[in-house]
Amino acid sequence: MAVFDLGSFDLGVRERMHKSRESSLDNYGKKLNVFITSDFFPSVSLTGSLCQLNCKHCGGKLLSRLIPADSPEKLEETAHMLAKSGAKGMLITGGCNTKGKVPTADVADSIKKIKKETNLIVIAHTGFITPDEAHALKDSGLDGIAFDVVGDVETVKRVYDLDVTEDDYIKSLEAISNAGIDTFPHVCVGLDFGNMRGELRALELIRKINPATVVITGLMPLAGTPMSSVKPDPRDFAEVFCYASELFPNTPITLGCAHSNGRDREFIERIALECGVLNIALPTRSFIKYARAEGYEIEYFGTCCGVLAQDSTRIDGEMSQSGEWLYLRK
Repeated sequence: MAVFDLGSFDLGVRERMHKSRESSLDNYGKKLNVFITSDFFPSVSLTGSLCQLNCKHCGGKLLSRLIPADSPEKLEETAHMLAKSGAKGMLITGGCNTKGKVPTADVADSIKKIKKETNLIVIAHTGFITPDEAHALKDSGLDGIAFDVVGDVETVKRVYDLDVTEDDYIKSLEAISNAGIDTFPHVCVGLDFGNMRGELRALELIRKINPATVVITGLMPLAGTPMSSVKPDPRDFAEVFCYASELFPNTPITLGCAHSNGRDREFIERIALECGVLNIALPTRSFIKYARAEGYEIEYFGTCCGVLAQDSTRIDGEMSQSGEWLYLRK
């Protein structure tokens, strides 16, 4: 796709995009929420740069960019440091074990201390999770869980080298939901080496619960991985956005921070807006200019994309000519 052109979409897709956009504008008005993590909402890895899965799209490389906190004491120390620096919150994540689990429940006591001693919003990745683990995290005061849902088990095998079933995903979603924790399910477009395979089914699995928001992401090509030269087709996002809007008419749909790179990134953002997606993380500067020209009121929030917009996390922000984010206040 050399330029963004709605005419390049099938007529049926354009009609669905229009319907989704009109429904969204009726519900929320012409207001765009932009989420900027940066120092306001950094990610912390419980396993440092270690991950036992070594997935094809990541290879543990994303973990090396995060703040390491590989002990409960280090996690608590990091949280207090972030609170003192003015952060709004933190995402607790880490590498998975061979069963696809992040050791989040192991630090439930530390999360409880962090929630008691700071004002940080704390959300987490857990990977697959049991009801007992979910209840422990609920008792800790954890504010929400981001849970990746893949709708094709063969994709899970090819990319993660995990043998799982749809029921494994449903059980984890229900464990989180039944524990009373806000759930931010993520669906990655093009996870299977850039191909659409299971994304729509993933949305259907998510219907088993009542999510706080549904986050749509896209494969990010990372140097040094088997998918370093692979990107999803931006047009595939339209079908996923529309189906999400149709399945979850009263739930905010969010475009997560991971959504390709280069020119495709802006195309995906514009497709999202045309589909009525009014929550977007780390958008391009050119998209912000486009949204303004289209008459959208833009507000900025210093949080991860799974945390819904709220007054306490609002920031004043703008992009410089170089594409860096500038902040006027926290």
